[in-house]
Amino acid sequence: MKDNTQELGSLENYLIIDKLEKGGYSTVYKVKHEITNKLYAAKVVERYCKNEIEINKNLSETQCPFISEYIDFSQGELKLGKNEDFVSFFIFELCSKGSLNNYINNYLGGFEEKYCKFIFYKILQGIKVIHDNGICHRDIKLDNILLDEKYNIKICDFGFASYNSKFLEEYLGTKKYMAPEIVKGLEYDGIKADIFSLGVLLFNLRTSKFLFDFTKVNGNSFYDYVKDKNEMIWKIAEANGITGLSNEFKNLLLKMLSFEPNERPDVKDILKDEWFSEIRSLSDVDLEQLNQELVNEFKKRERILSLEKQE
Repeated sequence: MKDNTQELGSLENYLIIDKLEKGGYSTVYKVKHEITNKLYAAKVVERYCKNEIEINKNLSETQCPFISEYIDFSQGELKLGKNEDFVSFFIFELCSKGSLNNYINNYLGGFEEKYCKFIFYKILQGIKVIHDNGICHRDIKLDNILLDEKYNIKICDFGFASYNSKFLEEYLGTKKYMAPEIVKGLEYDGIKADIFSLGVLLFNLRTSKFLFDFTKVNGNSFYDYVKDKNEMIWKIAEANGITGLSNEFKNLLLKMLSFEPNERPDVKDILKDEWFSEIRSLSDVDLEQLNQELVNEFKKRERILSLEKQE
């Protein structure tokens, strides 16, 4: 029987099986090594990125289980359709279950608080390693949080990351997640900007909505209410169908979304927050049970989404 995986083309020593994602500066393919038959993700970039190579190598040495495993970087021949070219590309572990963004929509909604808390706790473990190594990510969003075949959390895409976290000026990131100082074109601290993006991610993970998509109320935007730490923001949220948020969740969120960067907590402080007290108190057995419940939740959402596609 003919191997259909070869029909898409090849990338140096890899057969291209499928295109997973097309971004602004890169394309990600599912590939199979020609000799070992192992499956990987190949990120083909538009330009040589020395900084991204160094950051991936550095983070791979930490062996953090919450960061996508970097395998290799090369500049090889890409044969895709009628095109033949030499390109720069990264090889990473294949996270076959896609991104967290795939598991949230208006119909499914966000994750209930106990699952949201556990997912976010894992994300923070990875971000802590990144920040402890003096690296800011600068594009934290649900699309850059992947799941491997066992539904383990993996942070990916360090194309915008930087070792120099302070006195940055580049307008980089995804606007819905951007800290206000970046949107305003001000000089910024990348690690503090990451904390704001994490706050946006947290709200989206819990509710499936973006805080700053809401229309103006009484002449003020949601930004204005967050800036003033005005309790009106929760009434606006309720008017948009968002209910059931715990006070601990709300308090942590407002800290992370502080307009003044220096008022935002660092990852260590977030992990010590009252909202995580229940997670910190769980035994290893309880954590494993919670993890299995979370896996079942992911599988349930997969089934629902699969049925939606068939209709």
